[in-house]
Amino acid sequence: MSKTGIVLISLVPLRTEPSSKSELVSELLFGETYTVLEETEDWYKVENHLDAYIGWVNITQFSLLENTDVPATTFSKFPFSKVKMDGVDAPIYVLPGSRIFKNNLGDFFINGIKCSVEIDAFSGNISIAEFSKLFLNSPYLWGGKSFLGIDCSGFTQIVFSCFGLNIPRDAYQQAELGNQVDFISEAKIGDLAFFENKDGKITHVGIIIENQKIIHASGKVRIDDIDSFGIFNKEMGKHSHQLRWIKRFIK
Repeated sequence: MSKTGIVLISLVPLRTEPSSKSELVSELLFGETYTVLEETEDWYKVENHLDAYIGWVNITQFSLLENTDVPATTFSKFPFSKVKMDGVDAPIYVLPGSRIFKNNLGDFFINGIKCSVEIDAFSGNISIAEFSKLFLNSPYLWGGKSFLGIDCSGFTQIVFSCFGLNIPRDAYQQAELGNQVDFISEAKIGDLAFFENKDGKITHVGIIIENQKIIHASGKVRIDDIDSFGIFNKEMGKHSHQLRWIKRFIK
């Protein structure tokens, strides 16, 4: 019978191969659960329950989930909240998009261990555009999913998850969902814009905000102009990404 794991630290790197030198493909945040598919002496190959992403985690960062019959609720506070677990000396810094097992503020339990939130959870009384701007200037990191380092699709996935919308991990996967918006002039705040490379493959994504602007992770999380051709980077004085299409996920 396969094992089910749970993340009980701030984040766990997910790598392409069972090696600390291997490429980072994604990260697992506190409270995310996964199934162990394969084991070596020091590594587990796992499948994340949130987005079915597969990669390797080090055995030293594995925690067994003993009670799988628990509902996960998106938890967020920017830049972080703190969770105290009984028997653990110091609180755990919990990043936006992390998951806990409760519906309201108060105590919750993981594997029978009492946990409490030391800083209140994100209430949701903020627009998706305002919330996304909290990530401004976060450094770009391939495979990253936090304000400490984040990639373009990790950024859109985390922002959407904090508003109760679970979307896939990669830009090309996200591009297969949503309802297409025919013209840039019809785009609304919260729409996702997808961009293609010279081979026509989706390689970039960002969130439409007000005044024909887009917020996206490219070098860092930044705001640029967007038009019918793509993203115009004023610092570079040229278009940096070619627009493929715009999709609407929020009605």
